[in-house]
Amino acid sequence: MAEGPASRAVAELRRRIVMNELTPGTLLTELGLAGDLACSQAAVREALLRLEGEGLVLRSGRQGTTVTDLDADTAAEILDLRRRIELRGARRGARRAGAGDILALRRIQAAMEQAAAAGDAWAVLERDMDLHLALFRLSGLHAMGPILARCILHTHRFRLWAPWHRRPLGETARRHVPILEALEAGDAAALARELAGHLDTMVDRGVAAA
Repeated sequence: MAEGPASRAVAELRRRIVMNELTPGTLLTELGLAGDLACSQAAVREALLRLEGEGLVLRSGRQGTTVTDLDADTAAEILDLRRRIELRGARRGARRAGAGDILALRRIQAAMEQAAAAGDAWAVLERDMDLHLALFRLSGLHAMGPILARCILHTHRFRLWAPWHRRPLGETARRHVPILEALEAGDAAALARELAGHLDTMVDRGVAAA
């Protein structure tokens, strides 16, 4: 089924915000976005409501809608929450993963490598989210999935906003290989260890806490 205009607007505005093409504090108007995105104001209004639910915009009545702020303290709290959720999921998921699950994860990682080779930073980020969420779904903790998705999104947004956190796209893709190897081995302890190391080196925590 083809995406509707509101879904397309959500996807494009999410990309612009996370990639910091729309910077914190930017004022967004329904009329301006409708012209820019070639859709109706109703579609933009729906898109902004959904983005507000993701914490990417703040709607303040007569004051309008703005892109939410970024700060290091909030980023550190989000990363700590993400770490707790993912590690708990990894320990459960390692006992539940089947050959088909591992193959699907390998395909996502391969797609991430292809996007990196093409220099497509947004596609790398999308595949990164796909991989981490697919890995977490193996835990069966489905109610936590939307919370984790939001944490991942904001972690990437902060990482891209702060240039000292960035690394080459190919390196970003390859960092997932040891995680998948531990999962394939069925080693829950190794999986948790690899995932913890991955998350702990995602951003410079010393800078984030400064």
